[in-house]
Amino acid sequence: MMRNRKKKISKLYYILLIIGLLGIGLILFLGIKHFKPTKKERQVSKLYSECDRIHFANAPIEPRDKLNDLNEVQIIHAEKNGLKVPFQTNDEFNAKIADFVQKSILLEVTENRFYQLKSLTHSQPYLIPEAIDMLDEIGYRFQEKLKEKKYNNYKFRITSLLRTAETQSNLSHRNGNATKSVSCHLYGTTVDISYKNFYNTKNDTIEPSYEAVQALTKTLVEMRQECKLLAVRERHQSCFHITVVLCKPQPENQ
Repeated sequence: MMRNRKKKISKLYYILLIIGLLGIGLILFLGIKHFKPTKKERQVSKLYSECDRIHFANAPIEPRDKLNDLNEVQIIHAEKNGLKVPFQTNDEFNAKIADFVQKSILLEVTENRFYQLKSLTHSQPYLIPEAIDMLDEIGYRFQEKLKEKKYNNYKFRITSLLRTAETQSNLSHRNGNATKSVSCHLYGTTVDISYKNFYNTKNDTIEPSYEAVQALTKTLVEMRQECKLLAVRERHQSCFHITVVLCKPQPENQ
């Protein structure tokens, strides 16, 4: 009697185990299907990751180990790679942004395991897709350097992204670094990352960190040497002003 009861329990256990495994498999399948990138997103990712900018950048750039690329240099790349016609007003941005996202011209920047968004008052959390790829690569390399020093409890903070001409004009009256001429931030190619404060994931605090500054600086210098970005250290705003670099379109057989 006990033996039969044990057999029934054993069969029930294996049935439940199989159902559980099938359920997990279904969840994973649906999850992979749901997050599978579109054809255009795969092309964008490939374009960024396989771009040899040292030889094929679509605007003038040479490898450099200094983060001192001024606005006059960055604007050439921003105009070449970003929005063809920047948003003039905030109302225009609000009216058109959904269409721009639907066409993958701009994508929303959301917080992830690499970085945190500061409360944005004079910019919108949108960039061209390749600039988001650049941000993710900065974040990955930054985290790898922190792990080496056992300080991988920090995220860097993004302080400014896409601006309209209206917000740029308003900002230029308050911020000496917000140039009154054409700004790279108008084109969705450019981002500001703070080096003053970082987000401590363990303590849920915003704080300065020497180790995080060093890791971020080394990451940007490496990527600047590879011509993946242009960057300048803005001391007044305590941030790195960074613009993505892209390649000329290459024939498929190359």
